[in-house]
Amino acid sequence: MTLKMIKMKTTNYPRNKYCFAKHFVAIFAMLILCSTTGYSATKAESKNQTNKYVANKKTVLWKYIDGLTVIDTHEHISSEAELLGMQISFFDLFVPYIVDNLESAGITHDEMALMKNGQAAFKDRWTVFNKYYPAIKSSTYVLTLQASLAEQYQFKNYGLDECQRVSGLLKQDYATKGFMQRFMDKSKIESMLTFRGPSSEEVRRHYGDNKIMLVPTVNHICVKDAGSLEEISKLTETPIKNLDDILTGIDKLFKEYAAAGIKNIKFGSAYNRELNYKYRTKEEAETSFAKIMATPFDYSGAIPNKYYVFHLEDYHIPLDDYMAAYMMAQAAKYKMNAIFHVGIFAWNFNSVKNNHASSLEWLIKTYPSVNVVILHAGYPYFDEAILLAKYYPNVYINMTWDHIIERNVTIEVMKRYIEMLPTSKIHLYGGDYLFPQQIYGSMLFTKENLYIALNDLIKKGTITEEHARQIAYDWLYANPKAFYYR
Repeated sequence: MTLKMIKMKTTNYPRNKYCFAKHFVAIFAMLILCSTTGYSATKAESKNQTNKYVANKKTVLWKYIDGLTVIDTHEHISSEAELLGMQISFFDLFVPYIVDNLESAGITHDEMALMKNGQAAFKDRWTVFNKYYPAIKSSTYVLTLQASLAEQYQFKNYGLDECQRVSGLLKQDYATKGFMQRFMDKSKIESMLTFRGPSSEEVRRHYGDNKIMLVPTVNHICVKDAGSLEEISKLTETPIKNLDDILTGIDKLFKEYAAAGIKNIKFGSAYNRELNYKYRTKEEAETSFAKIMATPFDYSGAIPNKYYVFHLEDYHIPLDDYMAAYMMAQAAKYKMNAIFHVGIFAWNFNSVKNNHASSLEWLIKTYPSVNVVILHAGYPYFDEAILLAKYYPNVYINMTWDHIIERNVTIEVMKRYIEMLPTSKIHLYGGDYLFPQQIYGSMLFTKENLYIALNDLIKKGTITEEHARQIAYDWLYANPKAFYYR
């Protein structure tokens, strides 16, 4: 009730002292009621805001989506053998996303180093985090991790005691074999793709116990300077002295990929350059190679502590174009999918201009037999990815990571996909994480986002509930299962 309404109610009150006193009490009571009602409404509104993405978990549609088995199309997780016995702490779970928000909030280099220092006192590390926590606590990254830890460790809040308690439990997780399957089961993951380096050694690493399939990141085969030849030699296990040797090494790697049953390769080149590849002759590539060999690489523009995040100069580009096209031809030869990082970057201080999916059009048209996957749906430039997927039969959209960036935006874009694209074009889930404990919250938010999008379209009469269930099944399971696995 507003003050205006109260005034209207009191306009005709008698003016004797008794009535005034009587009705003053009534007015005072109403004001208290307004105050307490407003407080309750504020609490209710706050609660509603906190839970506005939570699905109605009593509905048939939610129960169906929640029960679906999922193909996880993107992680950076090591094999269980590598993780076994690892001593990770609570703050390791901030990588790769929460650390970016802390950086955006102003954490200094020294503070970040202290927070990441496993030898420092836990309280000192937490104090650094807590200094910036109020500025980032509403971010989806923070809420996602909280949801993961609440389910797995009954985590209550980001207070010192809770963070320290969970940190101890993390160490216990990696003490005995079988933990990887436990976490996969928790999130109803049947199998996952893990994105790692392109080396022959990586191909021979055993991931099979938990149905984890390697995706080599082939743009790591990159010539930055003369020292790069030794790096490429190690990756390919081939002596490298010139461009022909590099091509021989690439041939060898792709043959090994094919023999290992690998169906997918990744280009993360957007971290290093615009994706505006174009045709180059071998002569142009050789000229570029010679210039690179004669020029020390300027690492001053590289992102600190991120080995593969650097920016190529103009003289690098002809060779990089040529090598990318050569690897796309190899993908065509072995019937592999080419997955491109497009859109938002992990790690700050990168280049906004490298984000655009439309830059890939030349490669898409030049290699029509290679299925091209636009990672992260090209966030935030969704329109470009949508048009490419609409125009070209060999273009697909993967929503890895999107569900925990801006949930409302992701919900709206899923509705656009249903109205604009064949539903066969979408692969819905990928966590893009380093540790299995990070996955659950991301999976939960993805399913909630999907439910909200589908439920909204059902209410509008765009789709039926039966159709919605089919879309959910296809996007979370059937499409990626058929697409990424042989």
